[in-house]
Amino acid sequence: MRKLPMDRKIRCIIVDDEPLARKVLVKLTEQIDQLEVVAVCANAVDAFCHLQKGNIDLVFLDIKMPKINGLELLESLNPAPLVVFTTAYREFAIKAFELDAIDYLLKPISMGRFMKTIAKANKFLSGQSTSKTEQHPPEPKTVDEPEQLYIKTQRKVIKLDLSHITYLESLNDKVILHTSNNEITTSQRIGHLADKLPKERFVRIHRSFMIAVDKVSAFNSIMVEINGKELPIGRNYRSHVLDLLQKELD
Repeated sequence: MRKLPMDRKIRCIIVDDEPLARKVLVKLTEQIDQLEVVAVCANAVDAFCHLQKGNIDLVFLDIKMPKINGLELLESLNPAPLVVFTTAYREFAIKAFELDAIDYLLKPISMGRFMKTIAKANKFLSGQSTSKTEQHPPEPKTVDEPEQLYIKTQRKVIKLDLSHITYLESLNDKVILHTSNNEITTSQRIGHLADKLPKERFVRIHRSFMIAVDKVSAFNSIMVEINGKELPIGRNYRSHVLDLLQKELD
């Protein structure tokens, strides 16, 4: 690991296929004068091209991306800059640290947690630390933070990973859970399901819709967009929803 000159900023790139996630990371980096964002990439191929030019100190890297994921990108780099994984998925933490990532940030990322990560990066780049074995995976989930949801369907009970849910849609006497690759229909009410979902990760935007906050790709005062589909924001929910989404950008 090369030592960073004291008078030079930490040159970093952001790699994430979700527009909102990229905006959040840009906002976080803008609040730390020591960071200089050299590039913001929507996929691993663009990131690889920037990294081949050299002179990049730090990469904020999403894991689940189309074609080439973040783990595969890191494995292809030799030598590699410092890498911080930014993801909504806990299950890749061990693999990430096996690849010598210096940190693993779970979305949504708070400013306080982000600052701790930059402090770690600064220790490496300033030569104060030479070993990555001091780093540790994210804290284990607590009882109040479930990672699965049990869904009653017509014929069976399905255990669904929360990270796969994009949004819930209430339709007549059923609820459709839209996931990253399919749909699950249940007779359970949307209000009942809402009580079981972590409030920091899911929010009701309409009497008929509840969304996963980290799956939002765009929004305005009347709708959110997830996977190319526009979902309405109800008038009674608008203030809370917009406040929550805006916090992701602040």
